[in-house]
Amino acid sequence: MSKSITSLLGIQGWFNIEDIREKQKSIHLFLKPLRKTANCPRCGRRTNIGYDRQPLRSILHTNIGSKLVFLHISPRRFVCICQPDKPFRERFTGIRERRTTTEKFDRELLTHLSGQSFKTAERKYALSYPSLRLRLFEAVDPMSIRWDLVSNLPSIHLGLDGHHLVNKKFVETITEVKQRIPLGILPNDKKLTVKQALLTCPDHLRTSVKSATVDMSDRTINAVKEIFPSILIVIDHFHVIQDANRRLNEARLIEQEIINQQRVKKGFGRMEIEGMLLRKAKEHLNEKRQEKEYLELFLSRFKRLKIWYVCKERLRDVYKAKDKDEAKQLLESLIITMRTSDDIELNLWGKTLIHYKEEILNYFVYRTTNAYTEGLHVRCKLVQRISCGFRNAEVYIRKALLVLLPLSVAITNSYYLLNHPL
Repeated sequence: MSKSITSLLGIQGWFNIEDIREKQKSIHLFLKPLRKTANCPRCGRRTNIGYDRQPLRSILHTNIGSKLVFLHISPRRFVCICQPDKPFRERFTGIRERRTTTEKFDRELLTHLSGQSFKTAERKYALSYPSLRLRLFEAVDPMSIRWDLVSNLPSIHLGLDGHHLVNKKFVETITEVKQRIPLGILPNDKKLTVKQALLTCPDHLRTSVKSATVDMSDRTINAVKEIFPSILIVIDHFHVIQDANRRLNEARLIEQEIINQQRVKKGFGRMEIEGMLLRKAKEHLNEKRQEKEYLELFLSRFKRLKIWYVCKERLRDVYKAKDKDEAKQLLESLIITMRTSDDIELNLWGKTLIHYKEEILNYFVYRTTNAYTEGLHVRCKLVQRISCGFRNAEVYIRKALLVLLPLSVAITNSYYLLNHPL
């Protein structure tokens, strides 16, 4: 029976169970070492020369149902012939020095944190938040970009995109977008932070980095170009269309305010211009609801918004081109239309497209997007909701990496990698 229990708990071959005591919320196992010798940490020899026995240690090992399992051990000290005047303490597999938990428990805890909040872990394992955070910080390093995950790829296509954390703080996600591999999360989206992260790329991988897909941020673009001068920068087409919809919506609000001012002067009530159909792609208009007919009627009434809507759809048509040359012709034609318009805001939009013209057209070289990176952000937002938000970026990043990566990959601490068989 004792062997079955030790095998179930993963401590077979090291201890023999002398006593088992069960309480309301915990199970206590009192153990005795099987071996009568110990390995000397200095010379590696085995010795059976005992010195003394230390006080009983209580170590949290695992969780069975709703009860915590504690191991109680009295470590022995031995002396070796290499240095008879310096005794050493025997060591056990899976139990670290000066720790109140075993390696098995730490693995279970990290697995639990990958899908639950700190509050649920506190209730389940009866540990305080500082203790949980300490184990998370020991295991995961948020600033280590996992270049080893892409070391065997012939070509690397990076994806860099930020997402909101709290207040006005943003964190930056780095991925490999072609093979769909998360590489790391940076504590902020500042240029210096991005450069320091990219500088960790090994020299033998630098020539393999072919492209980087980013959002419409000069800060990120300049940071990537300084580290990889010959890299192909691609503006993610999702952000280009998102920017177009944002500008179109602003034009709608301005038009709405002008009309409402005139209506108020005439004694009529205020009205609201529908914006959903303007942002909707023309091929997605519902025929059963007659959305296409309603939109045509709507645009015939608001001539200024019709120009904005047509420009937005022409920009979407650029990404439907067969090759880069065709896309270039469509984009240049659109820019000419915008720059020759009397609308100042439309003119400024055309100026923005000129600024990012090459980066937009670079999409047709490798056809890379940040769709995978945006998908990871959905999972990151789920982590924030489960934990009711984060104030500390370092805690959030470590916890998000536990969700985005397998546990064996997320753990970067060398001790865990060597001693925690996952």
